[in-house]
Amino acid sequence: MVTETAGGAPDMPTGWRFKVGIALFALMILAWLLIPIEAGLGMSAATIAATTAGIAIGNKIILLVAIAVMGKAGFAVLKAKLVHKLTPPAEVSPSRYRLGLVMFCLPFLGSLFETYASHIVPHLVMNRLWVDILLDGLLIASLFVLGGNFWDKLRALFVADARVVFPRETGAAAAAPLGMRVTG
Repeated sequence: MVTETAGGAPDMPTGWRFKVGIALFALMILAWLLIPIEAGLGMSAATIAATTAGIAIGNKIILLVAIAVMGKAGFAVLKAKLVHKLTPPAEVSPSRYRLGLVMFCLPFLGSLFETYASHIVPHLVMNRLWVDILLDGLLIASLFVLGGNFWDKLRALFVADARVVFPRETGAAAAAPLGMRVTG
């Protein structure tokens, strides 16, 4: 049963159904550990592929069972708690935004100059995989540093009808010549 606190936010359910649902979610995650274990034991590629397919299909079934066991209210509370913890804040400070933009652009610059890196820094080409993994991690981390509003800006790139709306400037900032301004 889900109860509400004085502030109106639902408490985390504590009944046996919720605990079994959490255990099923944990089973879904732990099942993926079978693949590296099988690879470490030297099993055939066909066995590992069959296990991977079985886990992928089994996880869908376990997910449905977990939601059914937890109930709609329990799953909604769990989802709200997880989404709240994993999403970046909508608004970030200007310095954090600038840092995020640098983090966001560095992987693109890195891949642009990667072609010429063999001539400039030959030992980086030997460790190219690790450099690429580092730059990909930096790109993903930058999306969280930039905040939720950047996700909307990024999404707008793929929406044909999206339009930019700049806030109106007031006072001395409006009088300063900054180039083109959007009026309206």
